Amino acid sequence: MPRTPEYDRAEVVDKAMAVFWERGYGQTSIGDLVDATGLKPGSLYAAFGSKKGVFLEVLDEYNRAFLVNVRSMARAEGSKIAAVRGILDDIVDKSVRGDDRRGCLSVNALLEMSQHEPDIAARLEGHNQGVRDAFALLIRAAQDGREIPGDKDADALAAFLVNNIWGMRVSCRGCLDRGALTAIVEAVMASLESA
Repeated sequence: MPRTPEYDRAEVVDKAMAVFWERGYGQTSIGDLVDATGLKPGSLYAAFGSKKGVFLEVLDEYNRAFLVNVRSMARAEGSKIAAVRGILDDIVDKSVRGDDRRGCLSVNALLEMSQHEPDIAARLEGHNQGVRDAFALLIRAAQDGREIPGDKDADALAAFLVNNIWGMRVSCRGCLDRGALTAIVEAVMASLESA
């Protein structure tokens, strides 16, 4: 009979996420993951198969949490355009405070690995499509509430918004200027509201 693991998988994934987010995939070793999670190498391999297996689960969890947040905004009461602005303003606030200097884990992974790890690139594209779909749902809800013109393609607006969010997340790794970041937010919001 196989032994029941004596650890909390979600906690292990969360600790591994912090390491990958800080160091990147290429600079993270199994030893780093062992140190962060407290698991022995054999336990990590038994649970996840490889460093890449740990990373894929980390990416899945990171993106799942973001998708749940965006989808819940589409279903919640209140202004949908304010919800979009809240996401953008939160990126600015975290950047200026220095909380967001690591950027977005998914964008970082895409920049680091997409050309060398086709399976990770495919996984990330699947996640990115899910994010675009979630924002399209939020934009359709904003269109239903007449906050965004209803004659525009919600999928195209979602792709525009996601591209700008990812660009902001890259910029935020080195930019602490609230004025510059807020100008980006204003331009994105103006484009959406007049689309």
